[in-house]
Amino acid sequence: MIEPCDDRDIPTLVEMLRQLNGLHASHVPARFHDDGADAALRGVFDRALAQGDRVLVYRTEGLARGYLLWRPLPEGQAALERCRRIAVLDQLFVDPVWRRRGLAGRLVARFERDIGAEGFSGWISRVHAFNRASGALMRKTGAEVGVQVFEKALSR
Repeated sequence: MIEPCDDRDIPTLVEMLRQLNGLHASHVPARFHDDGADAALRGVFDRALAQGDRVLVYRTEGLARGYLLWRPLPEGQAALERCRRIAVLDQLFVDPVWRRRGLAGRLVARFERDIGAEGFSGWISRVHAFNRASGALMRKTGAEVGVQVFEKALSR
């Protein structure tokens, strides 16, 4: 069952965020670290929810097995872009034991239904180049590369 998160989900979501961030830290250690305290990770969700972000949780047997965090994207410059409402799919994680069962795809499908009902015309997501599984999932949902982001760290 997919529902908006509530307080009972936060401890599990904190552990999921720790795993998600650990993946990023292992591939991009110059940018990410994996030593954030539980309180700091909980703060990520507290701040996101306070700012109007939304978290969908996939639950089975009463426990969170995966989540999707999204937010509305501020509208662009009307003088340059056509007006449209776009959502940002910011985080998506499924517990490793529950992967390859379609949970991520179901979370994205529910996200799309929710944003469609709210008048959004589409969504974007940033996927790190190393994360081939996420890229494949985005393509499977019908998303296409819209913008490439290049990053360069300056040596000090």
